[in-house]
Amino acid sequence: MLQLTLAVIGTLLMPVFPGVTRWFIDDIIPNKRSDLILEAALLALAGFAGRELMFYFRTRVNSTFEQRMIFDLRGQLHRKIARMRIAWFDQQSTGDVLTRMAEDVPATQRVILEGIDQGFSAILQIAMAAVVMFRLNAELTWIVLIPTPLLAAGGWIYARLLTPRAMQARKASGAMNAMLFDTIAGIRQIKSYTFEDEQQEHFNASSTRLQDVQKKLMAAAALYAPLMTLLGNLGLVLVLFVGAWWCVQGRLSQGELMAFVLMVGMLYEPIARLHGVNQTLVNGLASAKRIFAVLDEAGEEDLESGLPLQEVQGEVVFENISFGYTPGRLVLSGINLRVQPRQTVAFVGATGSGKSTLFQLLTRFYEPENGRILLDGHSLAECSKASVRDAMAYVTQDAFLFATTVRENLLLGRPDATEQELWEALQLACADDFVRRLEKGLDSEVGERGMRLSGGERQRLAMARAFLKNAPILLLDEATSAVDNKSEQLIQQALAKLRQNRTCLVIAHRLSTVVEADRIYVMRLGKVVDSGTHQELLASSPYYAELAALAFETRKTG
Repeated sequence: MLQLTLAVIGTLLMPVFPGVTRWFIDDIIPNKRSDLILEAALLALAGFAGRELMFYFRTRVNSTFEQRMIFDLRGQLHRKIARMRIAWFDQQSTGDVLTRMAEDVPATQRVILEGIDQGFSAILQIAMAAVVMFRLNAELTWIVLIPTPLLAAGGWIYARLLTPRAMQARKASGAMNAMLFDTIAGIRQIKSYTFEDEQQEHFNASSTRLQDVQKKLMAAAALYAPLMTLLGNLGLVLVLFVGAWWCVQGRLSQGELMAFVLMVGMLYEPIARLHGVNQTLVNGLASAKRIFAVLDEAGEEDLESGLPLQEVQGEVVFENISFGYTPGRLVLSGINLRVQPRQTVAFVGATGSGKSTLFQLLTRFYEPENGRILLDGHSLAECSKASVRDAMAYVTQDAFLFATTVRENLLLGRPDATEQELWEALQLACADDFVRRLEKGLDSEVGERGMRLSGGERQRLAMARAFLKNAPILLLDEATSAVDNKSEQLIQQALAKLRQNRTCLVIAHRLSTVVEADRIYVMRLGKVVDSGTHQELLASSPYYAELAALAFETRKTG
């Protein structure tokens, strides 16, 4: 509201200079009133100063409003993205999501600000100029307004034709940024396979698609802006032509003509601004559609609704579970298994047999197509996702770390943990020694995705984070795959202590974990084909015996 008030005050000061000009030409100069020159000049200066002062305050207010709006819009978008279902991310490229945040949010902000501020102030100035001009000379005003229908039609046609192309440009920009993200994330693979030239060709192809769309937008803008300016100048030429003719005939004074010419400039200047606003709107609305497509997405997770779990014991039951990431293609089929509280259960099988998918369903990242999963006798579908995930500490195979300090990565497990508890968790994960050797210890930066650390160090920090959470259920998905044998032995000793008080589900190829498990489920092609202890399966399951033989052979040769 303050912006609009300041715009109104600034617009009301607009006719001061044309009025002073008319005063000079029709009164002060012909009557040789030198005593009025300073007064008139100061009045004109005061009018300009008042307008610029209102512009200054409006700019300050708009800047504050703009930053707040960007902050709010980015916050809403980030909150929405963070709460989207995992399946949504399966369909999105990281580069496109980043483009929506980094480019589409500011573009959307410009739509709102320029639509409200520039658009409103321009319309207000046009209205004020038209009122003053009609009061000066209604006939001449109608002549000035002859090009305005053409200006309006040109703006409508431009917006109508260019909006689809602007949407294509935003999509092409997202695709190019996705390619750039792949280059950065996969730079080691690109270099190891000397794939730099081929990757450059892929990037150039993506960049060319964006360039082609942008060329069309720029070509249209190159035609639109001068054409609209020409139509505006047509009105000015008409005023000079007709006004001069009427001055010769004595129907108009020279001061009235000069004041009218100045008012014509004040009429068409905001019209020119509206053309700029129109171009911003065309590009910004395309970005706004992409932003609100995410904000209006119906797939947001509801973390709190459902039964809140209390004092979880850790009994897990899969009853006839079937699931596929894509329709018609099952990854799991007819899974039935039971994990008793404080039991350690291992899952073995070839890559692609569905082991990790079990964990994805247990944490409710996905929902099964058929069957149900029970936790302490409660169906997971009826429990709140927040309480389900709070009951589990999940260490994934990729051991993801955020681009911040060791301390902040650990505190993800428990934000209120003390310094002593952090070091205890690190000690359990055999990570305290290397953390102490870091230059700043717990406050050392780990780099993007933890790339300043080795693979084994990242895994041990991820395990320390899980230990710190101290959840009743521990999920380890190949969590020791990147640690050396000595560190693994120490971690196994820590896990032996942890298993006494919690349920532990383990996916591992290394037999050290499998051998000590209370029960082993053997998976093949999305089904459980055998189960038992290590010794029982060696005797009864040829497939497990084959897997064990391969694992032992790998361990010997490793």
